[in-house]
Amino acid sequence: MLRPRGKTALVLAGGGIMGAAYEIGCLTALDQLFRDDFGVNRFDFYVGVSAGSVIASLIANGISPAALFRAISRDERTVFNWQRRDIYRFDLLATLACVGRVFASSWRIYRSYRKSRSSFSFNDLIYILQEQFPSGLFSLTPMQQFLCRSFRDEGLCDDFRDLPRPLYIPAYDIDSGERVVFGDDEEQNGVHICEAITASSAIPFFFTPQKIAGRYFIDGSIGRISHVDIAVEKGARLIVLVNPRVPMVNDPQKICLPSLSYGHCTSIARLGIGAAWEQSQRIETRQKLDLALAYYRRVHPEIDILVLEPGPEESLLFFQSPMSQVARNQIMHYGYHLTLGQLNSRREEFSRALRRHRVPHRERPLTDIAARLAGSSRTEGEGP
Repeated sequence: MLRPRGKTALVLAGGGIMGAAYEIGCLTALDQLFRDDFGVNRFDFYVGVSAGSVIASLIANGISPAALFRAISRDERTVFNWQRRDIYRFDLLATLACVGRVFASSWRIYRSYRKSRSSFSFNDLIYILQEQFPSGLFSLTPMQQFLCRSFRDEGLCDDFRDLPRPLYIPAYDIDSGERVVFGDDEEQNGVHICEAITASSAIPFFFTPQKIAGRYFIDGSIGRISHVDIAVEKGARLIVLVNPRVPMVNDPQKICLPSLSYGHCTSIARLGIGAAWEQSQRIETRQKLDLALAYYRRVHPEIDILVLEPGPEESLLFFQSPMSQVARNQIMHYGYHLTLGQLNSRREEFSRALRRHRVPHRERPLTDIAARLAGSSRTEGEGP
């Protein structure tokens, strides 16, 4: 039995630069599933978290995933093919200023302790020194400036209220612990989309918290992973969730995870603090997402949630440097081909859900158009 046409939502979870690249490939494949009167750019609203907020903002602005795919594949000189210098920039002057501030503040700090007759220990010194340095390795200022300039130069909408379809970007206030959803009427207050993106992308330790209107915000992925509840509360009855970040299953019987130092197969535990931390974050992401999906499917059986993500045995490709342009291109193509295969193998599951919500789609097997997109000279606004 056909249900009345309900609202549709596209939810893009975070995953860093590589996660964003995967999402571009994934959405390019997904766009082929729909007929001409529907598409990735025609969902009723969008939710973007952390790196996913960048892609969600472009899609909500009417930029087709095929245009993003083409720009990166052909390494075009366009704002859609962002470079690492646009996001990662070590601020040497700020660091030197912090060092100078330590010396300049030493006498004042010492006098404060003497005046209050407080005891002074080595542990106190560690915390005092920590307070003089930034709360992250990188500043998000270059990223925000790049995004705001790019939105302006490309004529993209940078105001939530003027978008043709609603966009929601969550972040967390680091002082209150409160989740703030930019794009909600009560949270707009003149905040630009480019500001909301940087707030939702402020990964702790890596980036300093982003200041907006006197409040400091951190990564939207810190609490909830996908923020599916936003889509549910806004009335979505069909939700497509793209999650790039899954834990790797390092099974020596099936794959070899090589050590770059020695060349032999090894455990993630022996690849250093970075790899161990990344895997732990992926495990946490997986557990939170599974619990959230199980809850919403139980409480809201009328809602269909379709999830697209890599398989755990295929996530080895995600253990690459986020600074690498070549790796980003590879991940994007990997996301495209993996999703294309999933849509064909899960065709009945997707068709059943799309039919229930009266979403026009193709039921025949999808074909590979990646090579044509990479070499195409079609205009940016065109789809696959």
